[in-house]
Amino acid sequence: MAGRLPVEIISLNFAPDGNFPGHSPNPLEAGSTDKISEMIKSQKADFGVIFDADADRIFLLDEEGKMVRADATLLLLAEYYLNKNSGMAVAYNAICSKAVPEVIKKLGGVPIRTAVGFVNVRDGLLKNNGIMGGELSGHYCFKDNYYMDSGMLVFLILLQLASKQEPKLISEIVKELTPYAKSPELNFKVENKTAILEKVKEEFKDGKQDYLDGVTVEYENWWFNVRPSNTEPLLRLTIEADKKEILEEKIKELTEIIVK
Repeated sequence: MAGRLPVEIISLNFAPDGNFPGHSPNPLEAGSTDKISEMIKSQKADFGVIFDADADRIFLLDEEGKMVRADATLLLLAEYYLNKNSGMAVAYNAICSKAVPEVIKKLGGVPIRTAVGFVNVRDGLLKNNGIMGGELSGHYCFKDNYYMDSGMLVFLILLQLASKQEPKLISEIVKELTPYAKSPELNFKVENKTAILEKVKEEFKDGKQDYLDGVTVEYENWWFNVRPSNTEPLLRLTIEADKKEILEEKIKELTEIIVK
């Protein structure tokens, strides 16, 4: 590929090995991006990408070796597609940043909110004749790829976008797409998921609630989602706020309610 594209590709862990000696095959696991982050900085690369084991998922890292949130990458891809397909739908899931539907609308697209899970994002795309969709797990699907996901297709689009954005750094581009303070998904091991969800609904009944996936509650300057895991005794919490101080306050507040 490097011989056919006007780019220099610095390889890392390119030799196939089912034992995954370099890092976990899941890019979201702690430590998975340590080596690529170090290489980006030492080689002064413009950006990096890391795939999962079968390359259907991909994550972008900026020139400082920092992982770019997948919903920001979704917006980069949405801009690329909506520039060519104005007015079409873009699917995203319930725990993506509120910047996602805001930016999609500004780009002339129609935001489609779905439950968490790639199959749900893909269904949202199919039902609404969408052009593309994505979620925080690093899955992105496309109408012109039979509505399926492809990390390699994303990589090629990112190369094209980066070449057009020069001399802007990836971190600068991403900053414009992530104006809010957002927590990573927080997991709590609990015995009675249903009882705690009902308690959360009652505690925050003054907010705007929906139940697309667990419970999402919206306020003027912050929102959160609590959803049960389908496979583990866990509740998963996502919070986003207009300011970091509000985010920290609400993380503490909701953690106390869930734990107690």
